[in-house]
Amino acid sequence: MIRDFTRTKVILLVVLGTLLAVDCAMAIFSYRAASTTFSPQRQLATQAALVKLLRADVKRAKEIEVAFPKTKQDCELFENSLPPAGTGYSVVSEELQDLSQKAGLQITSLSFHPKDVTTHGVKEVALDASIGGDYKSVVRFLNGLQRSKNHYVVDDLTLANDRGAASAGDVRVNLHMRSYFRAIA
Repeated sequence: MIRDFTRTKVILLVVLGTLLAVDCAMAIFSYRAASTTFSPQRQLATQAALVKLLRADVKRAKEIEVAFPKTKQDCELFENSLPPAGTGYSVVSEELQDLSQKAGLQITSLSFHPKDVTTHGVKEVALDASIGGDYKSVVRFLNGLQRSKNHYVVDDLTLANDRGAASAGDVRVNLHMRSYFRAIA
């Protein structure tokens, strides 16, 4: 019985000694990790970098503030250059017909799809058009769209599968684009 008690006592002392050694090792490891991660030099460098970023943000905000009146004026100029929504459809139809005649091609279909979104006094209208002619005419038409006083965004341009073309060099192209009108106040 005494031998069992002595043996148990020795086992407990060995286990406690092992736990104490592991605990000391963890304390040393934690101290080293904490001292290298949070050194004053590293904290100073981190804060200096943060201050530099914040100063750059403030500088950019001031530049935006200075440029804001010019940007607002440019936006108003853009909005005023748009045709009014009441006559915009006829203006765009007339211009597209004129561009197609100058380019030497034919518009076979033209449809408008107004968007319900009216923000900032601008109304967006999607246009679908089918045009036909030779390759050079299509390129001239697209160049005319690009140089137009009205604003067009060509979203999609696809070659139509048309076996009944007028001549062997003719192509038929489907255009999906957007234009903008000044909303009626």
